[in-house]
Amino acid sequence: MKAQGWHFFLRDYRLFPSFRPINPVSMFDSLRLLFDTSDFPARWNCGHWAPVHGWFHILSDLAIAGAYAMIPLAIARYCWVKRSELAFPKVLWLFAAFIFSCGSTHLIEAIIFYHPVYRVSAVLKVITAVVSWATVIAIVRIAPKALELPGQLRMNQQLQEQLAISKQAHEAAERSNRDLAAFTGIVTHDLKNPMSGALFMADLAKEACESGDLKLAREEMDAVLRSLRQMNRFVEELHELALSREDTTSLSHVWLDEVLATMMEKLTPTLEEAGARVTIGKLPAVKGNPTLLLQLFSNLIENAVKYRSEDAPVITIQADSNDQQEIVRVIDNGRGIPAADRERIFEPEARAGNAGDVPGSGLGLSLCRRIMEQHGGAIRVSEANRGTVFELGFPKTPSDDGFNAA
Repeated sequence: MKAQGWHFFLRDYRLFPSFRPINPVSMFDSLRLLFDTSDFPARWNCGHWAPVHGWFHILSDLAIAGAYAMIPLAIARYCWVKRSELAFPKVLWLFAAFIFSCGSTHLIEAIIFYHPVYRVSAVLKVITAVVSWATVIAIVRIAPKALELPGQLRMNQQLQEQLAISKQAHEAAERSNRDLAAFTGIVTHDLKNPMSGALFMADLAKEACESGDLKLAREEMDAVLRSLRQMNRFVEELHELALSREDTTSLSHVWLDEVLATMMEKLTPTLEEAGARVTIGKLPAVKGNPTLLLQLFSNLIENAVKYRSEDAPVITIQADSNDQQEIVRVIDNGRGIPAADRERIFEPEARAGNAGDVPGSGLGLSLCRRIMEQHGGAIRVSEANRGTVFELGFPKTPSDDGFNAA
């Protein structure tokens, strides 16, 4: 063989009897004889099969074929029910065909023990091979897109986040509607009444002047001035409420010490007139809007002066913190707020039951709550033996920003 060369070896049909050209007529005849078993023995007759050994093969192949038949049915039902929601439905159908064709080969393996349909087995294996590689190619092609799709846990998390945002937006819309209704009622009532009173007292003052009673005219004019001051304060509150609705997404770091210093300059005449004493402790920096924070603390201090007890107002502002918040407390020795009113007092036009005849629009604390919400915080009335304690919770500023470092 060495002398003849390798080309003689390859042409030796005794070693490679299958090296013959394919005849199309022969292929057609083979397909017609697909179920012909005359030239093959049944597998039971090939070798020496022990019954246990043979039945293990038969039962195992039948069990695998049964399972491989049920899985495609389940996938097909799922694809049909979820057909409008699937991202890659064709791949699932292809995967079902792949599993079914694999199961058919096991079924044929069990049948061959009694009916040697080896030609059918060959055809099914070819089909299985084609479907298998088609599935592989399809999976490889869609893999990049499939990896970009969020998983179930991530989708649930995103859905919960969206629901939370929607709930907040719904609550904000409801609150805005309530505020608008309250605003309309306030404008028609609290602005109209002092205006009517001022006009009426002005007419009386005019009559007193015409009659020469200057003392009565002066008293009537004082009443006019009181009504006008009440109207002016009401207009200022409406202006502050309008400012609080502006966009505050661009917040900056603000030292509350500086805000309170500006507030003290602004309220000095009011505090001196009432004989009020204000003590301010060390305050932190927060992320906020200086103008809105000034309105926040001004409203709380003015409320403490307005709703004072028989004693001169004593107001203390101090700070504390926990893991999540910077907490600022505004404590006064005034009338206090009844426990039944502590939740509703922050609603527009709501006033405490012990407000008495002190004039007011009921917008101040509603404005305070809105400002705190815009700063990501909250305001509440905490328990006090005497007076009122307003507790302001601001989100804590990260220590690495260098603002609240000790």
